[in-house]
Amino acid sequence: MKKFLDLAIFSFLACISSLSASSERPNILLIFSDDHAQKALSCYGNTDIQTPALDRLAESGMRFNHALVTNSFCTPSRATALTGKYSHKNGVTKLNQPFDGSQQTFPKLLQKAGFETALFGKWHLLSQPTGFDYYCVQKMQGMPFNPRVFEPQHKWIPWSPQDRKSYMKGGRVLQGYNNDVITTEAINWIKNRKDKSKPFCLLLHPKPPHAPYTPATQDENYLKDVTIPEPPTLYDDYKGRTPEAIAKVMRSNRIILNPAFKSMRARIEKENPNISEGELTSKMYQEYIKGYYRLVKSVDDNVGRVLDYLKESGLEKNTIVIYTSDQGFSLGEHGFYNKQWMYEEPLHAPYLVSFPGRIKAKQIHESMTSHVDIAPTILDFAGIAIPQDMQGYSLKSILMGDAEKVRDESYYHFYDHGKQLPEMIGIRTDRYKLIFYPTMQGKYRWELFNLEKDSQEMKNLAHNPEYRKLKENLKNQLRQLIKKYDDNSGNTKQLFINK
Repeated sequence: MKKFLDLAIFSFLACISSLSASSERPNILLIFSDDHAQKALSCYGNTDIQTPALDRLAESGMRFNHALVTNSFCTPSRATALTGKYSHKNGVTKLNQPFDGSQQTFPKLLQKAGFETALFGKWHLLSQPTGFDYYCVQKMQGMPFNPRVFEPQHKWIPWSPQDRKSYMKGGRVLQGYNNDVITTEAINWIKNRKDKSKPFCLLLHPKPPHAPYTPATQDENYLKDVTIPEPPTLYDDYKGRTPEAIAKVMRSNRIILNPAFKSMRARIEKENPNISEGELTSKMYQEYIKGYYRLVKSVDDNVGRVLDYLKESGLEKNTIVIYTSDQGFSLGEHGFYNKQWMYEEPLHAPYLVSFPGRIKAKQIHESMTSHVDIAPTILDFAGIAIPQDMQGYSLKSILMGDAEKVRDESYYHFYDHGKQLPEMIGIRTDRYKLIFYPTMQGKYRWELFNLEKDSQEMKNLAHNPEYRKLKENLKNQLRQLIKKYDDNSGNTKQLFINK
């Protein structure tokens, strides 16, 4: 009888312990890299490089195949992730616009609920960070080596396009390779927290794989003697599509025109007199992609360091880890380098979520999610009510296996980039994509793609009579999204005038 009672008591205590552990508020680690293309991870099928640390996250949790961004540009994407709101609501629509730090963000809500919050790495929102108990940030891109960082004790001098050198005033310099030293600072913060009874939320923002493609010393010869296969659309002539109209002025997008590669191009042309545009593109692509992959390796190496520490310290069991990037990126597709376009490569970010013991391992999710969902998801896992004015959805139900999807279509609004890129307003469904370019003329004003039959987006169906009805249906869906999200910014009104 006593043996039976002892067993019953033990089972009861074990049950109570299990309930306590499951109700304990988790730590949250959001790793938010810069310009990391979804295709540049081996867990997404890349065979040119290996990303074992990021693959660990995919293996232990869920990999999202269609995590879409709302405005593929660094500053706007970061504001969207913080607020759970689209660009027109959070006030950051373009690159290098100051973020209104007085507004609601998920770190502020976590802080109010008793979480200790911290931010490390690239900031790129100009205004002083708010909602963080501690921060160690680079105001803008930061240098590849010996980055200058700013912490709460340092005077904050806002960066502005008019005073580009202000990011070098004040702060302190970390000696070493940017990504390595920032990761070390983040790990040390976790180790040295004074009140470890509090759950923490750590935002780690690596600089890479954003340009310049200066690798860590140990990675300088990585892939040196390898020829990377070219994407099938590298030599795209854009026939019948909007880029055709601006092919000669897309300096920030085309590999052969980008100012960042000017010296590379000059050297290749000098070494190869009378080189054709196709051959030039090929040679520049090889140098570009190897430089990019060397920085991806740095990201993966340092993610591995963080994951190792979580495991060694025992924090892994109660820490949800989210890995994503501020946007996707073009790796030579359509001859492009950069983001901004609503094409599949800039639109898709990697998105991996791991929470051992809570989220089932080795899951792959196919429905569309969005960067506007990041904040609601984090709040939901933290047990905090999601504010009604957040425009995204919590993905907790998907991650826990209780729902198949949260949306049937995704909304995109890019607000132009000077004279180089036009405004883009669009909708993507699971099969089709419609893009409206309000400032373009004639046949270049609309693009329609059948993603099921044309995953490379080479054939514009917007002017095909067979797709007229579908186009009208998608236009109406797009108008409904504009109303739903209350987007009166840019040129959205033209979609209602030109019915």
